[in-house]
Amino acid sequence: MVVKHKFGGVWTRKKLVILDEYLKFYTTALKNMPFKLHYADAFAGTGSHDPVIDGEQNILIPNEDFRGSVLTALSVDPGFYQYHFNDLNPEHVEALNELRKEFPERNIRVSKLDANRFVPKFCNTLGPDDRAILFLDPYSTQLDWDTLSHVANSQKIDLWLLFPLSVILRMTPKDGAKVKPEWKSTLDRLLGTSEWEEALYKKCEVPVIQDLFDELDQELPIERVNSRELQQWVTERLKQIFPYVAEPTVLKNKGSPLFLFYFAVSNKSPRAHGLADRVAKHILKKNFGD
Repeated sequence: MVVKHKFGGVWTRKKLVILDEYLKFYTTALKNMPFKLHYADAFAGTGSHDPVIDGEQNILIPNEDFRGSVLTALSVDPGFYQYHFNDLNPEHVEALNELRKEFPERNIRVSKLDANRFVPKFCNTLGPDDRAILFLDPYSTQLDWDTLSHVANSQKIDLWLLFPLSVILRMTPKDGAKVKPEWKSTLDRLLGTSEWEEALYKKCEVPVIQDLFDELDQELPIERVNSRELQQWVTERLKQIFPYVAEPTVLKNKGSPLFLFYFAVSNKSPRAHGLADRVAKHILKKNFGD
């Protein structure tokens, strides 16, 4: 019996619908091409999820067994040549291994690695005739920016990424003086640069204050840019390493931003970018609107 993995909310269902639609498009579009198609999930969980209680309003999100990303991928027809599921939690790994019995016709590989080891290893296994979709849905601060560079350099992977916007906002308080020193190394790793502080914090636009001696106060406070500007900065960072990045969809819970849902293509072909752009925009607009 598959252990249910508790996470997410209504936005989770939309996320999985989008993934399902793109996987169906992908395997159908490439089924007559001479490629071996792979699907990889670095934070696979257990394969299913049991909706959680909304703590603030104590409302149970509709009680149904939402299919996780793993079951979404395994249920797509035409299927993939090989499925690569990874998770660090031993119970999740055990549940993933049980799926081999439920889907004996699927070529399933399960691993128990840190995602930042799993992804480069997976990228390095892809040969000239391989193509892949990689789904990255980290629980919090697990994913290093350098790991995304491995994906971009593969030139064979289409990536769906949930970037933890709410985590970044919590770790970068509006008042720049309140950024905790112990968070800085984590932010360096998540954002792939130590220059995030310079990019995300600006001096406040306040009237110049003069003291009693008419001397200028040079110590103006600094504030973090708003969430929209942070989103734009992250998007530009991704565009520096991926040939194509779609504008992200902001996944929210009761109006508060949780994740930036990105689609990126590592293939350098402009033709591939054009097709990916049309399909991704269609799927995202259908499920999230403008």
